[in-house]
Amino acid sequence: MPLRTDIPDQLHFRGIEPPREARGFTIALETAEPYGGGRIEGWVERARSGHDARPISVQVHCTAAWLDVAPQLVGKKRMLSLTTYWDIRSRAVPVWLEQDFFTERLEVGPLADAHWQQFAFLLPEGLPRALEGTFVSFRWRVEARRPRLVGSDTASVPLVIQEPQPLPIVRIETSPIGTWRLLEWRSEHEIDGSGGPCSVEYARRRSEDMPLPGETRDAELARRTRG
Repeated sequence: MPLRTDIPDQLHFRGIEPPREARGFTIALETAEPYGGGRIEGWVERARSGHDARPISVQVHCTAAWLDVAPQLVGKKRMLSLTTYWDIRSRAVPVWLEQDFFTERLEVGPLADAHWQQFAFLLPEGLPRALEGTFVSFRWRVEARRPRLVGSDTASVPLVIQEPQPLPIVRIETSPIGTWRLLEWRSEHEIDGSGGPCSVEYARRRSEDMPLPGETRDAELARRTRG
């Protein structure tokens, strides 16, 4: 499963929090499976010399995020094309709203006498898979925090899945604002999911909505954009 801990260029301006670096430690991941039943394993590693007795905690978050859409599309349930996102957001920077609905925390201890501290999480079944949709997203993040006199020193990384999407489908995205049916593509591993106030479901396309023989997602997008 291809996974990134930075923000790909095509996902900029979507409100995804970028990686954050702490002054004295970093996060390293060995296993990252951001979905229900998956594992997230790694370690917090000292980034510079010195003995700091302040304890470090590691948290895993899953957040539901939804696009604050144009008023004319609020509540619409009609079929929307691959070009919808650009049609409604080409004139402004999109605004994303979000709600944390899952957090798990583990105290791993200080880095006073150790160069690293290990952590491991087994995620509960039923949590949604990481996804960046058109109107709805499920975003996973790993954070390590060490308290200081004011606030905390924090390192964090997003968990962004990027993988081939060879299967043409209808993706049904529901947020507090409305429900939309989108002509889209999915990977072999993407499944229905819900969390917080949002959900994503997949359905078959009608025969008249199928791509042309041999057509890829990018080719279909280009054809439908041309009209």
